[in-house]
Amino acid sequence: MNDNGKNASDLTPEERIVFLESLLDSDEPWIDHGAIFLQFLDDQDPEVRITALRGLWYSPDPSLIDQLIEMANQDPSPKVRAEAVSALGIYVYQGELADYGFDWGPMTEILREDELPEADFVRVKDFLLRVFAEKDRPLDERRFAIEALGFLSDPEVTDLVEEAYNRPEREMKTSALFAMGRSGLVYWTDILARELYNAEHDIQLEAIRAVGEIGLTELGEDLWRLTYAEDREIMLEAIEALGQSGWEEAFDRLDELTLHSDPEIAQVAKEALDEWLLMSEIAREAEELDLDESWDDETDPDLDLGWDEEE
Repeated sequence: MNDNGKNASDLTPEERIVFLESLLDSDEPWIDHGAIFLQFLDDQDPEVRITALRGLWYSPDPSLIDQLIEMANQDPSPKVRAEAVSALGIYVYQGELADYGFDWGPMTEILREDELPEADFVRVKDFLLRVFAEKDRPLDERRFAIEALGFLSDPEVTDLVEEAYNRPEREMKTSALFAMGRSGLVYWTDILARELYNAEHDIQLEAIRAVGEIGLTELGEDLWRLTYAEDREIMLEAIEALGQSGWEEAFDRLDELTLHSDPEIAQVAKEALDEWLLMSEIAREAEELDLDESWDDETDPDLDLGWDEEE
């Protein structure tokens, strides 16, 4: 039942989409709406199914993997099939975070209780690899497979992302840049440095996002320069990425933009500045920790520091 007291069956497809999108945009992210999105996976309208699939990203359940793979293979709508491929990316993310090779000893069962089973991770990864490899698959399915695999940092996936980047289709190149951002790998720095100035608007945008996601301080000056772009979308994306970059000299520009006459630009700049301050604090604490560890490692415990322990 929605906020107007109607049952889902009484809603038009447009109303069902609005209802699901309201859950996606909820300002109460701690509430799990997965059970609701699940109810709409077999909706007659493909756009409703697509919106429901997007909602499942926030409620990953390993028991849904088979259904998502089936939708990716069998759904009559090519757009839904592509979205199902994309939805599998959350399981790749969970698998990348897991440390399957580590032995926790007696605590293993407890500590792995909320971890995605390794067999499920491997199953999803292998399926996505097959989707990308199948040349007769529609372009969107193959490129969304690369995006989903982007969380992985292993050489096999890195090679495939590079292959996708070198494809002639602009959409595939854009997805490869998206995957680079998800990977968090500085390996992509040279490519992203070039693409920050690509004449193709969507490619340039994706490169800016990727630089921010990876936190490439080396490209901070480029991001700073792009915050002066005449293109509003480029400017906003560059402001956000500059905050994520952690570049030491970003403060003045972000602080200046918080006073911009355009409310949206000022708000994005404020959020970016908050992000930059957080990143700077983390970096400072990490540096202090390194110094402490260096002192512990290098100090001779028998060194005479000039005072008597009994004093």
